[in-house]
Amino acid sequence: MKSLTAIGGCLALFVSACTSSDEQQLGISSPPVKLAEPRVVIEADPAPPFTYWAPEGSTIRNHPRNPAIWVAQVAGQPQRYYYGDQCQASRYQHLLGRPLTEMPDPPKEAVWRTHCSTCARTSDLGWARMNISYDEDTRTIVEIACG
Repeated sequence: MKSLTAIGGCLALFVSACTSSDEQQLGISSPPVKLAEPRVVIEADPAPPFTYWAPEGSTIRNHPRNPAIWVAQVAGQPQRYYYGDQCQASRYQHLLGRPLTEMPDPPKEAVWRTHCSTCARTSDLGWARMNISYDEDTRTIVEIACG
């Protein structure tokens, strides 16, 4: 029995050594995910850390008043804003198109807001907050983003 306890302790130590301090603090243990890489034109400097959020064929620029906010635009479509990945939304992109019931509980210190994609919601901006948007009829996740 002592050997099983020792092995369990070593395994826990190994796992914690391989987890970043941010992940440990937030209680995140999701596997790495291959994010979508749409074909986009990057005119932003600095460039955003991820482009999975941008529509195919869009041009990405920095927001005119804040270079830490990125804007993607395609002619004839509304602009898409990206506020960085402070809320760790990139870790949950594998859940897009999945039932809302598959969304895990938020980590201890995380702030998440779940809302239907056509429902009213406040327009306050919380960069560290993760917004989970779902289709009201099918209850499938349609967007996961910080903001």
